[in-house]
Amino acid sequence: MTALQNSWMQECATGVLVGLRRCTLDAASGEIADASQRHHLDSQRVAQALVRLAQDVDPEADSNATSVARYEWGALLAARPRL
Repeated sequence: MTALQNSWMQECATGVLVGLRRCTLDAASGEIADASQRHHLDSQRVAQALVRLAQDVDPEADSNATSVARYEWGALLAARPRL
């Protein structure tokens, strides 16, 4: 991914958490960073996995990041209303 795509993906993931948690942008961004650090993964990988799970699309081959996103936010994603 390019730097612009990485930035966009990080913003999308932050938006997902703002919508799910009703928190601030800073809190959501910090939560992604904390989860990434806790699980020793790059935040871009975790952000992308979170966005893909929120979109209900097949996760990418990055099973570590997908597992982290499911562990950290799976319950929130499962509880959200479907449109």
